[in-house]
Amino acid sequence: MTKYDISKVRNIALVGHGDSGKTSLTEALLYDSGMITRLGDIKQGNTTTDYDPREIKKGITINSSLAYLDWKGLMVNILDTPGYLDFITDTKLSLRVADTTIIVVCGVSGVEVQTEKVWDFADEYKLPRAIFINKMDRERADFSRVKDTINKVFGSSAISIQLPIGKEENFQGIVDLIKMKAIVYKKSGDGKPVFEEQEIPQDMKEQAESYRKELVEAVAEFDDEILMKYLDGESLTDQEITSLLKQGIKEKKIVPILCGSATMNLGIELLLDFIGEYLPSPSEMLAVAAKNVKTSSEELVKNSIDSPFSAFVFKTVADPYVGNLTYFRVYSGKLPEDSNVYNSSKGVDNKVGKIYKMQGKNQRSIPEVCAGDIAAVAKLKNTVTGDTLCDKDNPVLFE
Repeated sequence: MTKYDISKVRNIALVGHGDSGKTSLTEALLYDSGMITRLGDIKQGNTTTDYDPREIKKGITINSSLAYLDWKGLMVNILDTPGYLDFITDTKLSLRVADTTIIVVCGVSGVEVQTEKVWDFADEYKLPRAIFINKMDRERADFSRVKDTINKVFGSSAISIQLPIGKEENFQGIVDLIKMKAIVYKKSGDGKPVFEEQEIPQDMKEQAESYRKELVEAVAEFDDEILMKYLDGESLTDQEITSLLKQGIKEKKIVPILCGSATMNLGIELLLDFIGEYLPSPSEMLAVAAKNVKTSSEELVKNSIDSPFSAFVFKTVADPYVGNLTYFRVYSGKLPEDSNVYNSSKGVDNKVGKIYKMQGKNQRSIPEVCAGDIAAVAKLKNTVTGDTLCDKDNPVLFE
Protein backbone atom coordinates (compact mmCIF):
# COMPACT_ATOMS: atom_id res chain seq x y z
CA MET A 1 0.00 0.00 0.00
CA THR A 2 1.26 3.49 -0.87
CA LYS A 3 2.74 5.49 1.99
CA TYR A 4 1.26 8.98 2.21
CA ASP A 5 2.78 12.16 3.56
CA ILE A 6 0.55 13.78 6.19
CA SER A 7 -0.11 16.68 3.81
CA LYS A 8 -1.74 14.18 1.42
CA VAL A 9 -4.23 12.84 3.99
CA ARG A 10 -7.84 13.99 4.46
CA ASN A 11 -10.04 12.80 7.33
CA ILE A 12 -13.69 13.50 6.63
CA ALA A 13 -16.85 12.69 8.55
CA LEU A 14 -20.02 12.46 6.48
CA VAL A 15 -22.84 13.61 8.75
CA GLY A 16 -26.47 14.61 8.39
CA HIS A 17 -30.04 13.64 9.16
CA GLY A 18 -31.09 10.05 8.58
CA ASP A 19 -31.87 9.19 4.96
CA SER A 20 -30.00 12.20 3.57
CA GLY A 21 -27.82 9.77 1.60
CA LYS A 22 -24.52 9.57 3.49
CA THR A 23 -23.96 5.87 2.89
CA SER A 24 -24.88 6.14 -0.79
CA LEU A 25 -22.49 9.08 -1.07
CA THR A 26 -19.72 7.04 0.56
CA GLU A 27 -20.43 4.25 -1.92
CA ALA A 28 -20.24 6.64 -4.89
CA LEU A 29 -16.97 8.15 -3.64
CA LEU A 30 -15.43 4.68 -3.31
CA TYR A 31 -16.71 3.66 -6.74
CA ASP A 32 -15.53 6.74 -8.62
CA SER A 33 -12.09 6.48 -7.01
CA GLY A 34 -11.77 2.86 -8.12
CA MET A 35 -11.79 1.36 -4.62
CA ILE A 36 -14.83 -0.80 -5.39
CA THR A 37 -15.93 -2.22 -8.74
CA ARG A 38 -19.68 -2.11 -8.20
CA LEU A 39 -21.92 0.63 -6.85
CA GLY A 40 -23.74 -0.89 -3.89
CA ASP A 41 -27.36 -0.13 -3.10
CA ILE A 42 -29.04 0.43 0.28
CA LYS A 43 -32.18 -1.46 -0.75
CA GLN A 44 -30.13 -4.45 -1.87
CA GLY A 45 -28.13 -4.41 1.37
CA ASN A 46 -24.75 -4.56 -0.35
CA THR A 47 -23.07 -1.24 0.47
CA THR A 48 -19.53 -1.15 1.82
CA THR A 49 -20.22 0.68 5.06
CA ASP A 50 -23.67 -0.62 6.10
CA TYR A 51 -22.78 -4.27 6.71
CA ASP A 52 -24.33 -5.00 10.10
CA PRO A 53 -27.35 -7.34 9.69
CA ARG A 54 -29.55 -4.82 11.51
CA GLU A 55 -28.47 -2.06 9.14
CA ILE A 56 -29.19 -4.22 6.11
CA LYS A 57 -32.63 -5.15 7.47
CA LYS A 58 -33.66 -1.61 8.43
CA GLY A 59 -31.91 0.19 5.57
CA ILE A 60 -30.30 2.74 7.90
CA THR A 61 -26.86 3.34 9.38
CA ILE A 62 -26.66 2.25 13.02
CA ASN A 63 -22.89 2.21 13.54
CA SER A 64 -20.27 4.60 12.24
CA SER A 65 -18.09 2.90 9.65
CA LEU A 66 -14.64 3.63 8.27
CA ALA A 67 -13.61 3.52 4.62
CA TYR A 68 -10.71 4.93 2.63
CA LEU A 69 -9.85 5.84 -0.93
CA ASP A 70 -7.02 7.12 -3.07
CA TRP A 71 -7.78 10.10 -5.29
CA LYS A 72 -5.04 11.67 -7.41
CA GLY A 73 -2.35 10.86 -4.85
CA LEU A 74 -4.45 11.67 -1.78
CA MET A 75 -5.47 9.30 1.00
CA VAL A 76 -9.04 10.14 2.03
CA ASN A 77 -10.43 8.49 5.17
CA ILE A 78 -14.24 8.59 5.25
CA LEU A 79 -16.31 8.17 8.39
CA ASP A 80 -19.87 7.25 7.40
CA THR A 81 -22.00 8.11 10.43
CA PRO A 82 -25.52 7.40 11.72
CA GLY A 83 -28.14 10.09 11.18
CA TYR A 84 -30.76 9.14 13.74
CA LEU A 85 -30.87 10.35 17.35
CA ASP A 86 -30.68 6.85 18.87
CA PHE A 87 -27.16 6.39 17.48
CA ILE A 88 -25.86 9.95 17.71
CA THR A 89 -23.04 9.09 20.16
CA ASP A 90 -21.25 7.18 17.40
CA THR A 91 -21.58 10.22 15.15
CA LYS A 92 -20.09 12.55 17.73
CA LEU A 93 -17.10 10.27 18.32
CA SER A 94 -16.44 10.19 14.58
CA LEU A 95 -16.42 13.99 14.48
CA ARG A 96 -13.96 13.91 17.38
CA VAL A 97 -11.31 12.33 15.13
CA ALA A 98 -12.17 14.02 11.82
CA ASP A 99 -10.40 17.11 10.50
CA THR A 100 -13.34 18.27 8.41
CA THR A 101 -16.95 17.34 7.91
CA ILE A 102 -19.27 17.22 4.94
CA ILE A 103 -22.85 17.78 6.01
CA VAL A 104 -25.17 15.89 3.67
CA VAL A 105 -28.56 17.55 3.18
CA CYS A 106 -31.46 16.03 1.26
CA GLY A 107 -32.46 18.14 -1.74
CA VAL A 108 -36.12 17.41 -0.97
CA SER A 109 -36.34 17.55 2.85
CA GLY A 110 -33.69 20.22 3.37
CA VAL A 111 -32.44 21.06 6.86
CA GLU A 112 -33.81 18.64 9.48
CA VAL A 113 -33.42 18.13 13.21
CA GLN A 114 -30.22 16.10 13.08
CA THR A 115 -28.73 18.46 10.50
CA GLU A 116 -28.76 21.13 13.18
CA LYS A 117 -27.44 18.69 15.79
CA VAL A 118 -24.39 17.67 13.75
CA TRP A 119 -23.73 21.32 12.90
CA ASP A 120 -23.54 22.00 16.65
CA PHE A 121 -21.13 19.07 17.06
CA ALA A 122 -18.94 20.49 14.30
CA ASP A 123 -18.97 23.82 16.14
CA GLU A 124 -17.99 22.07 19.38
CA TYR A 125 -14.96 20.46 17.73
CA LYS A 126 -14.18 23.61 15.71
CA LEU A 127 -14.29 21.73 12.41
CA PRO A 128 -14.17 23.27 8.94
CA ARG A 129 -17.12 22.03 6.94
CA ALA A 130 -18.88 21.88 3.60
CA ILE A 131 -22.46 21.06 2.63
CA PHE A 132 -23.46 18.58 -0.07
CA ILE A 133 -27.08 18.91 -1.22
CA ASN A 134 -27.89 15.38 -2.30
CA LYS A 135 -30.74 13.74 -4.22
CA MET A 136 -31.03 16.51 -6.80
CA ASP A 137 -32.65 13.99 -9.14
CA ARG A 138 -35.60 13.32 -6.82
CA GLU A 139 -39.14 14.58 -7.23
CA ARG A 140 -39.60 17.93 -5.43
CA ALA A 141 -35.85 18.45 -5.06
CA ASP A 142 -35.22 22.20 -5.05
CA PHE A 143 -31.69 23.57 -4.69
CA SER A 144 -32.65 27.23 -4.21
CA ARG A 145 -35.26 26.45 -1.56
CA VAL A 146 -32.87 24.24 0.40
CA LYS A 147 -30.04 26.76 0.08
CA ASP A 148 -32.30 29.53 1.42
CA THR A 149 -33.23 27.34 4.39
CA ILE A 150 -29.57 26.59 5.06
CA ASN A 151 -28.84 30.32 5.20
CA LYS A 152 -31.81 30.98 7.50
CA VAL A 153 -30.74 28.26 9.93
CA PHE A 154 -26.93 28.45 9.74
CA GLY A 155 -26.27 31.97 8.50
CA SER A 156 -24.75 33.68 5.50
CA SER A 157 -21.40 31.86 5.74
CA ALA A 158 -22.93 29.05 3.65
CA ILE A 159 -22.06 30.00 0.06
CA SER A 160 -22.81 28.07 -3.14
CA ILE A 161 -19.87 27.12 -5.33
CA GLN A 162 -22.06 24.97 -7.59
CA LEU A 163 -25.53 25.04 -9.14
CA PRO A 164 -27.53 22.09 -10.50
CA ILE A 165 -28.41 21.96 -14.19
CA GLY A 166 -31.93 20.64 -14.63
CA LYS A 167 -34.48 19.77 -11.96
CA GLU A 168 -35.70 16.47 -10.56
CA GLU A 169 -35.56 13.72 -13.22
CA ASN A 170 -33.98 16.19 -15.65
CA PHE A 171 -30.99 16.84 -13.40
CA GLN A 172 -28.05 16.39 -15.74
CA GLY A 173 -25.11 18.46 -14.63
CA ILE A 174 -23.51 21.12 -12.49
CA VAL A 175 -22.41 24.71 -12.97
CA ASP A 176 -18.97 25.37 -11.49
CA LEU A 177 -19.26 28.91 -10.10
CA ILE A 178 -15.49 29.33 -9.83
CA LYS A 179 -14.62 28.38 -13.39
CA MET A 180 -18.04 29.54 -14.65
CA LYS A 181 -18.40 26.42 -16.74
CA ALA A 182 -21.12 23.80 -17.06
CA ILE A 183 -20.28 20.15 -16.35
CA VAL A 184 -22.82 18.04 -18.25
CA TYR A 185 -23.08 14.30 -17.60
CA LYS A 186 -23.85 11.46 -19.97
CA LYS A 187 -23.98 7.73 -19.36
CA SER A 188 -21.08 5.70 -20.72
CA GLY A 189 -21.29 2.12 -21.94
CA ASP A 190 -20.44 0.68 -18.52
CA GLY A 191 -23.09 2.81 -16.82
CA LYS A 192 -20.55 5.15 -15.24
CA PRO A 193 -21.32 8.79 -16.04
CA VAL A 194 -18.82 10.75 -18.09
CA PHE A 195 -18.86 14.51 -18.15
CA GLU A 196 -18.19 17.18 -20.68
CA GLU A 197 -17.27 20.79 -19.91
CA GLN A 198 -19.49 23.25 -21.75
CA GLU A 199 -20.58 26.86 -21.64
CA ILE A 200 -23.27 27.66 -19.07
CA PRO A 201 -26.77 27.26 -20.57
CA GLN A 202 -28.18 30.59 -21.70
CA ASP A 203 -31.21 30.31 -19.43
CA MET A 204 -28.94 29.86 -16.37
CA LYS A 205 -26.41 32.62 -16.98
CA GLU A 206 -28.22 35.29 -14.96
CA GLN A 207 -28.68 32.93 -12.01
CA ALA A 208 -25.05 31.78 -12.20
CA GLU A 209 -23.78 35.38 -12.29
CA SER A 210 -25.85 36.22 -9.23
CA TYR A 211 -24.54 33.25 -7.23
CA ARG A 212 -20.96 33.91 -8.35
CA LYS A 213 -21.24 37.52 -7.19
CA GLU A 214 -22.26 36.26 -3.75
CA LEU A 215 -19.23 33.93 -3.72
CA VAL A 216 -16.77 36.61 -4.85
CA GLU A 217 -18.05 39.15 -2.32
CA ALA A 218 -17.68 36.58 0.47
CA VAL A 219 -14.08 35.58 -0.32
CA ALA A 220 -12.93 39.14 -1.08
CA GLU A 221 -13.52 40.01 2.58
CA PHE A 222 -10.47 37.95 3.58
CA ASP A 223 -7.88 40.17 1.87
CA ASP A 224 -7.91 43.98 1.99
CA GLU A 225 -5.98 44.33 -1.25
CA ILE A 226 -8.31 41.94 -3.08
CA LEU A 227 -11.34 43.68 -1.57
CA MET A 228 -10.16 47.07 -2.85
CA LYS A 229 -9.57 45.53 -6.26
CA TYR A 230 -13.11 44.17 -6.28
CA LEU A 231 -14.64 47.44 -5.07
CA ASP A 232 -12.78 49.26 -7.84
CA GLY A 233 -14.67 47.14 -10.34
CA GLU A 234 -11.90 44.68 -11.22
CA SER A 235 -12.64 40.98 -11.60
CA LEU A 236 -11.02 38.38 -9.37
CA THR A 237 -9.09 35.60 -11.08
CA ASP A 238 -10.04 31.96 -10.56
CA GLN A 239 -6.75 31.51 -8.70
CA GLU A 240 -7.55 34.36 -6.30
CA ILE A 241 -11.02 32.96 -5.62
CA THR A 242 -9.60 29.47 -5.07
CA SER A 243 -6.91 30.68 -2.65
CA LEU A 244 -9.31 32.83 -0.62
CA LEU A 245 -11.98 30.13 -0.56
CA LYS A 246 -9.49 27.62 0.83
CA GLN A 247 -8.50 30.16 3.49
CA GLY A 248 -12.13 30.84 4.37
CA ILE A 249 -12.90 27.14 4.78
CA LYS A 250 -9.86 26.52 6.97
CA GLU A 251 -10.72 29.50 9.17
CA LYS A 252 -14.36 28.33 9.36
CA LYS A 253 -15.62 31.59 7.86
CA ILE A 254 -17.10 30.00 4.74
CA VAL A 255 -19.14 26.84 4.34
CA PRO A 256 -19.20 25.97 0.62
CA ILE A 257 -22.33 24.34 -0.79
CA LEU A 258 -22.00 21.65 -3.46
CA CYS A 259 -24.67 19.46 -5.01
CA GLY A 260 -25.28 16.20 -6.83
CA SER A 261 -26.91 12.81 -6.69
CA ALA A 262 -25.12 9.91 -5.00
CA THR A 263 -27.37 7.21 -6.45
CA MET A 264 -27.07 8.64 -9.98
CA ASN A 265 -23.34 9.14 -9.39
CA LEU A 266 -23.52 12.77 -10.56
CA GLY A 267 -21.24 15.40 -9.05
CA ILE A 268 -19.11 12.84 -7.22
CA GLU A 269 -15.80 13.37 -9.04
CA LEU A 270 -16.24 17.12 -8.58
CA LEU A 271 -16.70 16.49 -4.86
CA LEU A 272 -13.52 14.38 -4.78
CA ASP A 273 -11.60 17.17 -6.51
CA PHE A 274 -13.03 19.65 -4.02
CA ILE A 275 -11.92 17.50 -1.07
CA GLY A 276 -8.38 17.37 -2.41
CA GLU A 277 -8.07 21.02 -3.35
CA TYR A 278 -9.96 22.83 -0.59
CA LEU A 279 -10.25 20.77 2.58
CA PRO A 280 -7.31 20.96 5.01
CA SER A 281 -4.92 18.11 5.78
CA PRO A 282 -4.12 17.07 9.37
CA SER A 283 -0.87 19.07 9.21
CA GLU A 284 -2.89 22.25 8.60
CA MET A 285 -5.09 21.72 11.65
CA LEU A 286 -4.51 23.16 15.10
CA ALA A 287 -2.51 21.17 17.63
CA VAL A 288 -4.65 18.96 19.89
CA ALA A 289 -4.88 19.60 23.64
CA ALA A 290 -3.72 16.75 25.87
CA LYS A 291 -2.67 16.19 29.46
CA ASN A 292 0.97 15.40 30.15
CA VAL A 293 0.66 12.36 32.42
CA LYS A 294 4.00 12.98 34.16
CA THR A 295 3.42 16.65 35.01
CA SER A 296 -0.42 16.79 34.96
CA SER A 297 -0.11 19.97 32.90
CA GLU A 298 -1.79 20.62 29.57
CA GLU A 299 0.26 20.41 26.41
CA LEU A 300 -0.48 20.72 22.72
CA VAL A 301 0.15 17.72 20.49
CA LYS A 302 1.07 18.76 16.98
CA ASN A 303 -0.10 16.64 14.05
CA SER A 304 3.38 15.50 13.09
CA ILE A 305 5.18 12.25 12.37
CA ASP A 306 8.31 13.62 14.06
CA SER A 307 6.75 13.64 17.55
CA PRO A 308 6.29 10.67 19.93
CA PHE A 309 3.34 8.41 19.12
CA SER A 310 -0.12 9.37 20.37
CA ALA A 311 -3.60 8.29 19.29
CA PHE A 312 -7.22 8.44 20.41
CA VAL A 313 -9.51 5.37 20.42
CA PHE A 314 -12.91 6.34 19.02
CA LYS A 315 -14.50 2.96 18.37
CA THR A 316 -14.26 -0.64 19.56
CA VAL A 317 -16.22 -3.49 17.97
CA ALA A 318 -16.37 -7.26 18.19
CA ASP A 319 -15.30 -8.87 14.92
CA PRO A 320 -16.34 -12.51 14.37
CA TYR A 321 -13.00 -13.41 12.76
CA VAL A 322 -10.27 -11.43 14.54
CA GLY A 323 -11.92 -10.67 17.89
CA ASN A 324 -12.14 -7.12 19.22
CA LEU A 325 -11.16 -4.39 16.78
CA THR A 326 -9.91 -1.09 18.15
CA TYR A 327 -10.24 1.93 15.84
CA PHE A 328 -7.95 4.88 16.50
CA ARG A 329 -6.84 8.21 15.04
CA VAL A 330 -3.10 8.89 15.15
CA TYR A 331 -2.20 12.46 16.07
CA SER A 332 1.57 12.18 16.26
CA GLY A 333 4.41 9.78 15.55
CA LYS A 334 3.91 6.34 14.07
CA LEU A 335 3.02 2.83 15.22
CA PRO A 336 4.57 -0.22 13.49
CA GLU A 337 2.93 -3.64 13.49
CA ASP A 338 4.23 -6.16 16.04
CA SER A 339 5.24 -3.42 18.49
CA ASN A 340 4.28 -2.23 21.96
CA VAL A 341 1.98 0.63 22.87
CA TYR A 342 1.06 2.24 26.18
CA ASN A 343 -2.56 2.85 27.19
CA SER A 344 -2.25 5.98 29.32
CA SER A 345 -5.94 5.91 30.25
CA LYS A 346 -5.50 2.53 31.96
CA GLY A 347 -1.79 2.69 32.76
CA VAL A 348 -1.07 -0.60 31.00
CA ASP A 349 1.21 -1.84 28.21
CA ASN A 350 -0.22 -3.56 25.16
CA LYS A 351 1.20 -5.69 22.41
CA VAL A 352 0.16 -4.61 18.90
CA GLY A 353 -0.10 -7.28 16.23
CA LYS A 354 -1.34 -6.49 12.75
CA ILE A 355 -2.56 -3.01 11.86
CA TYR A 356 -5.45 -2.62 9.43
CA LYS A 357 -6.92 -0.08 7.07
CA MET A 358 -10.66 -0.68 7.18
CA GLN A 359 -12.92 -0.70 4.13
CA GLY A 360 -16.21 -1.20 5.90
CA LYS A 361 -15.86 -4.68 7.40
CA ASN A 362 -12.94 -5.62 5.15
CA GLN A 363 -9.41 -5.37 6.51
CA ARG A 364 -6.19 -4.60 4.71
CA SER A 365 -2.96 -5.14 6.63
CA ILE A 366 -0.42 -2.29 6.65
CA PRO A 367 3.12 -2.31 8.12
CA GLU A 368 2.64 0.88 10.14
CA VAL A 369 0.24 3.76 10.70
CA CYS A 370 1.50 7.34 10.83
CA ALA A 371 0.40 10.73 12.13
CA GLY A 372 -2.82 11.96 10.57
CA ASP A 373 -4.11 8.52 9.59
CA ILE A 374 -6.92 6.36 10.97
CA ALA A 375 -6.58 2.60 11.40
CA ALA A 376 -7.60 -0.40 13.50
CA VAL A 377 -5.81 -3.11 15.44
CA ALA A 378 -7.13 -6.46 16.65
CA LYS A 379 -7.12 -8.01 20.12
CA LEU A 380 -5.85 -4.98 22.00
CA LYS A 381 -6.42 -5.81 25.67
CA ASN A 382 -7.81 -3.49 28.35
CA THR A 383 -8.68 -0.82 25.79
CA VAL A 384 -12.07 0.81 25.26
CA THR A 385 -13.55 3.73 23.37
CA GLY A 386 -12.18 7.03 24.68
CA ASP A 387 -8.77 5.66 25.69
CA THR A 388 -5.45 7.21 24.70
CA LEU A 389 -2.63 5.14 23.19
CA CYS A 390 0.84 6.63 23.28
CA ASP A 391 4.58 6.26 23.75
CA LYS A 392 5.29 5.10 27.32
CA ASP A 393 8.26 7.43 27.73
CA ASN A 394 6.15 10.41 26.64
CA PRO A 395 2.69 9.67 28.05
CA VAL A 396 -0.19 11.99 27.19
CA LEU A 397 -3.91 11.75 27.75
CA PHE A 398 -6.57 13.04 25.36
CA GLU A 399 -9.72 14.04 27.22
